[in-house]
Amino acid sequence: MRGFTRHNLARFPRRQVLKAMGASAFCAPALPRQLLAQTAASFRPGPYRTLDELSASLLASGVSAEEAKILLPLAKPAIALQSTAADDTTIALGASKIGGSPDVPRDFVWPERQPTAFGLSVVETLRGYLADSAEDDLKSQIALKEHLAKRVAPLAFMAQIDLAACAAAGPCDADMPRTGHFLLFYDLVFNPETGRETNGNRLFQLIHVEGDLTRHVSPDLGFPLFGGVEAYRNCLPSAQFKPIFTYTLPDQRAAPITPSYLNRPYPHENWSDGQPTHLDASNRLGGWPENIRREMTIALSAEDARINIASLKYREIFKLLGEAAQEWVMLLQIGAYDNDINDFNGLYYVWIRRRHLRARDFSQARLIYQKDG
Repeated sequence: MRGFTRHNLARFPRRQVLKAMGASAFCAPALPRQLLAQTAASFRPGPYRTLDELSASLLASGVSAEEAKILLPLAKPAIALQSTAADDTTIALGASKIGGSPDVPRDFVWPERQPTAFGLSVVETLRGYLADSAEDDLKSQIALKEHLAKRVAPLAFMAQIDLAACAAAGPCDADMPRTGHFLLFYDLVFNPETGRETNGNRLFQLIHVEGDLTRHVSPDLGFPLFGGVEAYRNCLPSAQFKPIFTYTLPDQRAAPITPSYLNRPYPHENWSDGQPTHLDASNRLGGWPENIRREMTIALSAEDARINIASLKYREIFKLLGEAAQEWVMLLQIGAYDNDINDFNGLYYVWIRRRHLRARDFSQARLIYQKDG
């Protein structure tokens, strides 16, 4: 967690690297100058309230009518969560937000994780830096984190989503809850790339709560999240979310797209690169994810089936696991938001199988963290 992120324009490494390389071999050919002039005025980067608006946007970005007909059936509705920095005390009880303190039922028990092997691996990585740096700050960090990794510890509160307000903004996935709140907790001290360890230790929890709520201040997390900023020792800086309905499309790493476009540009790359930062595309309920690295539903399906896909070609993987991958639903995507102090350096995705979503069994949800670099 580092960097200055107010009004951060979320651009991910794939785009940065290709543009820096001038990678014409990897990207779609540039649009003709005349067409660029025509589309500059007509291209609107969301939100897309209807499929007609989405179609018009695709066509204006240079997607052919034939390709648009292929893409539009893949569109998924989502609720973009537009963030505005705000003091937590000014955010209404139960409102959608990130950071600060959660609003929970009075009998709420704060989620914890057990001692973590991943945390100990982080400590060993830090210990390896001692050869080049013997600073007291690093030694102190190692001591604190080693002690913390070996004991039970509370998870950090990340975000809460008012599901009724999101449902009022527009229709999302038909199986998404329309009442209550999602509360997301995670081990922000060690920042693991998955939300659970092989022994079942849960390093994140997504909790669905209903009924009357009260604000609950975080317990001490055991390690300061933001160094000397005492106000944020145990919590993220707060921002309120405003739900905005929009349609989303899969990107080049998504399972329905990749098999058809392995050796050629995917048809809506220009459209994808023009997507709205004003909607805080990093944060959304439902819809398609913005993949930074690997396609996640295939990886989740392979893990469940205990299939090692490292030696397989992608078309073989898709043929083997494509149907199972469709069972996974993205509940949340969380990333950069409006604040002066925190940068997640990537995106957090929460996934669940559709049968567990329908059963409201959110203990089965999975978290994946993909880093920018």
